[in-house]
Amino acid sequence: MSSPRQLIQVGDQQIALPEGVTVSEWGLEKVTVQNPRIRAFLGCVKLLGSVLESNYAILHCSPERLQEIWRKVRKVAELIRTKIAPLLRVPSRIPDLEEARQRAHDAYSFLDQGVLEQLSEFPESVAPHRLMELRKLLCVSIGQLHSFLQDTFSDLAASDPRSGPHDADYFISRRFSEDIDEAEWLYATVSRLSRHLERMMKVLPVDLGTLAQQVRREKTIPHHHMWENVQSFLDLLTGSLVPKLREVLSLRGIRFSEMEVVDRYAHDLPVRCRMLVEVHDLGGETIEEIQGNVGSSHVELEQCGLDLKTCHAVVSRRMADHMREIDRILRDLIAFIPLWLQGISRRRALMLRKIEDLDDETLDDGQAAPDEAAPDEAAPDEAALDEAESESA
Repeated sequence: MSSPRQLIQVGDQQIALPEGVTVSEWGLEKVTVQNPRIRAFLGCVKLLGSVLESNYAILHCSPERLQEIWRKVRKVAELIRTKIAPLLRVPSRIPDLEEARQRAHDAYSFLDQGVLEQLSEFPESVAPHRLMELRKLLCVSIGQLHSFLQDTFSDLAASDPRSGPHDADYFISRRFSEDIDEAEWLYATVSRLSRHLERMMKVLPVDLGTLAQQVRREKTIPHHHMWENVQSFLDLLTGSLVPKLREVLSLRGIRFSEMEVVDRYAHDLPVRCRMLVEVHDLGGETIEEIQGNVGSSHVELEQCGLDLKTCHAVVSRRMADHMREIDRILRDLIAFIPLWLQGISRRRALMLRKIEDLDDETLDDGQAAPDEAAPDEAAPDEAALDEAESESA
């Protein structure tokens, strides 16, 4: 006949230890291994939490801030190898905790061969020419370090005999709830960006690709009315669309691969628009200068005509190149956003399925539905769109 399970006191409750485990055995393991292990994880999570910046912030922060981030990440990596790893090698007498320990040790082995090994290749003081390489590595490694620490700590804490069912749900779902909030906000913001872009292309249907072909074919700078439409379209791109792209870049939920794509759009689009305007303005000034200095003789008039024709041909060709490039960027962005939303949606659904596997009490009753995350309010910089819509109606 098996001996009765021994009890431990946790707060005002008594909890039974697994069969065959004595109070003294658990007490020794708790003091020498489990409590130091928990403190080590919590210390690393807290230290890393002070540098949990967005990828965009890491790529664009000052060298001083980058050095601070790098110093703390190096410290976390050192603590994982010197403090956490030895504690993960000690077996547990608690079956559930032993399984969690083995999972944690396997996760550490994977982390050690990947992220920790890559971080160890960088010295404490990084040369200026390697700063961008370090920034990109930090964008990838900080998230992986935080996920390892948070998920492994949650698993170990949930498997601790002192954790009841409610505590287990709390530890396991804590990171998921944060990820859901970030993904929901990202999804809502990208959805607003998609609707804004669709609305902009609808009310101001300037086909820059077709216009570029026409300008190149006719070898003539667009006339005044045509250029006014193009100018209005460019103003909306730089004054309305680009700020919304930069808004998305500042969100924590955006992933590094997504951020690289959006950052390129947010940088290239205003540059191309500005270059197109400058080429047009320069061409107009040059034409006025040629016409203002023309003589009265037949030879001078003929030469003026040739100069004007050459000027129109050169300027229109450069304008067509910029128009075609802006059109390409917009088409790429229009094609990218639905795929991006689909990827975020799959990310959200995956996390929600995991949370739904837990008790219902882990979900907040007041949590907004995905489509209710944020209203699509009209911004002041969309006044031109509103006016164009009313005119088209």
